[in-house]
Amino acid sequence: MARGNKTSNIPRASTRKTRKRGRLTKAVADHTRPTPRSERLLPKLVGRTLMFIGAVVIVISFGNSFLVLPATSWLGQREEIGARTEELETIKRATDELQTEVDRLNTPAGIEDAARDELGFVMAGERRQQIVGDAQAPIDLPIGWPYDLVTQIVTVRANEAAAKATSEVESDGPPVTTVEIEPLP
Repeated sequence: MARGNKTSNIPRASTRKTRKRGRLTKAVADHTRPTPRSERLLPKLVGRTLMFIGAVVIVISFGNSFLVLPATSWLGQREEIGARTEELETIKRATDELQTEVDRLNTPAGIEDAARDELGFVMAGERRQQIVGDAQAPIDLPIGWPYDLVTQIVTVRANEAAAKATSEVESDGPPVTTVEIEPLP
């Protein structure tokens, strides 16, 4: 006769719980007895050690997942927000400077200055004269044979241009508009 809770055909001892002087009967005691050492897969100490190490690894993993990684991410985001704030301030300053320049160029004097600087505009009766900036070479050349000759040539030509500009200014003529051209770096 099959019982509804039976799961295998392995014969089992009686599970009746009877007590004799505070102890369980032998039938129940056989099921609660520890496994003999010869039948154990791992010794008791090694098994407990492995379980302890596993528990420590799990605790460290949870700690890392729920504490360390979010804190690191949060600190990184704070640094990025600081960098973006500085960048925003720089962009705002540049925008303010450009707006100031636009406001200046929207005036008649600003339009005239822009036309003179950008397009070389000269008013009626004025004469345009370009004055070259610094007479020195834009970079320091090394000392030595070919460079000394180049330095001398540049100096002579700059002096000639300055003398020519001075003589033209001294002559009587229409008003002269001077434009300074800075040397290239």
